[in-house]
Amino acid sequence: MSSTAIEGHKYVSLTTYRRSGAKVSTPVWFVQRDSRVYVWTMATSGKVRRLRNNPNVALAPCKVGGEPLGPYLEGVATMSEDDSSEELNKTFRSKYGMLMVLDKVATRLRHRKRVFLEIKLS
Repeated sequence: MSSTAIEGHKYVSLTTYRRSGAKVSTPVWFVQRDSRVYVWTMATSGKVRRLRNNPNVALAPCKVGGEPLGPYLEGVATMSEDDSSEELNKTFRSKYGMLMVLDKVATRLRHRKRVFLEIKLS
């Protein structure tokens, strides 16, 4: 299935998997570049811990509260411990505007670290 299913949406439901195989879905901001989907998240988040054990994910367009609006797309995620990619930051800023800037400032003020997740859809 193509990533066009999530185009034009502001949020995707990112599903990661616990060691038990149980699904955990979280609404997240995302951007698309080339054939990849990128998510920006806290380095200490549960989704990051789960991805270290199992890189398989599923994505679906969703409402801000996480209610899916379409079918899930399967993929594999890799993490970049460096959130300083100027191209990705610019892409997120162009999509989310001042909300992205404020989120980034708040993250730095709290001395937290963010990572990019790169998702290759199947």
